[in-house]
Amino acid sequence: LIIGAGASGAAVAWSLAETKMHILCLEQGGWMNPAEYPSTGRDWEAKFFGEWSSRPNVRGRPEDYPVNDDNSPIKVVNYNAVGGSTVMYTA
Repeated sequence: LIIGAGASGAAVAWSLAETKMHILCLEQGGWMNPAEYPSTGRDWEAKFFGEWSSRPNVRGRPEDYPVNDDNSPIKVVNYNAVGGSTVMYTA
């Protein structure tokens, strides 16, 4: 069982595929359409303040959950979809 299909989870699943083991990879969220990534349009910078924000509290997708990082010097950057934060960093 692999939790998360981001860069690490996908690499582990791929490396285990040749072992003939039964592998299940769970992801929180659906498949993203690369044609809709912010990098495909001229308004890519503006999208990071809404639907493509790195912060789930701003983004507000159905897959997101609230994160309270008020007392933390580190702000969460995640993306709940197949590909995980890899989608966020490479979109």
